[in-house]
Amino acid sequence: MKHEAPLSPSLVAELFNFWLPIFDGKLDLTPEALLGHEAPHSRIVVHTQRHGGHDGQNGALAGACLVASSPAAPTIGGLGEVATNPTARRSGIATTLTRQALDDFAASGGQALFLGTVNPAAARIYHRLGWRKLAGANLMLNTLGGASPEEFLVDHFRDAAAGPADIAMPTPADRAPMIPLLIAPHDWQILDFNADMRSTRYAVQDSCLGLYRRYAAIAQDGNGAWFCARTDAAHIVGIATARLDQHGGCQIDAFTHKAHIAQWQALIQAAADWANRRAASPIYAQISAEDEEKRALFESQSFTNITDANPITLAGRQLKTLRLTRQ
Repeated sequence: MKHEAPLSPSLVAELFNFWLPIFDGKLDLTPEALLGHEAPHSRIVVHTQRHGGHDGQNGALAGACLVASSPAAPTIGGLGEVATNPTARRSGIATTLTRQALDDFAASGGQALFLGTVNPAAARIYHRLGWRKLAGANLMLNTLGGASPEEFLVDHFRDAAAGPADIAMPTPADRAPMIPLLIAPHDWQILDFNADMRSTRYAVQDSCLGLYRRYAAIAQDGNGAWFCARTDAAHIVGIATARLDQHGGCQIDAFTHKAHIAQWQALIQAAADWANRRAASPIYAQISAEDEEKRALFESQSFTNITDANPITLAGRQLKTLRLTRQ
């Protein structure tokens, strides 16, 4: 059965009681999103199947999944929370629900549907339905038109490069459109220290729809903010963050797709302006010592006081990092 947000409070409670034990309490979306609090920015569709009850409509949940997209960018979406009741496994419910979700997404103008999975059995189901694994990530992509994930990313960012991008505050409409940017293989090792975002050239990306929640958490308590570089076609081509520390300073960071590197300065300035409005001092960034291009960009914006910072582990090796403070 198909349900489109806003869902009833009783159904939302039932779904979360169903999903939380299966996913160990780690869900991609919040109850508020399913209750319709993200309108008009997002479109969330839940598909369910039940056992028992009159005509199968009132029995216990046997399976459920959801698709998140947005009216601003209906061609890109994310499939999540695909789950089957343990008592109903190996009965084809996951396959049926996933096919229903895919067909509904396509009928609504969808062209690229992402999902994340670390379950080999689930991955085989998705593969039979047209999904293909993305390099450097535990994510899969169904382009519906048959293009490979690599072809999709090339075409997606070629189209994005054809027009300008504006710096704006994010909304839930960016949940799915930000996925291509974050799973594309970037040259920089560390894309954003505030979000612990690393390039898929160097580290495996496990998250899909949860990427939006990771960034939103930076601003959730009022001590941080994030910004998007968004094209007229709602492509996300860059992200910046700012996060206050416990000593009155503010760490900022930003990255873009290489075709929109010209937007980097505007993104980092948006983050710095946010820090200045909160009288933060110092304003600084942390980068990989091997990301020489990123270092040069920060130095061009007067981040010229450079000291060693705590190393991190990347791809099984210790990576030196630098702290760059604006003079």
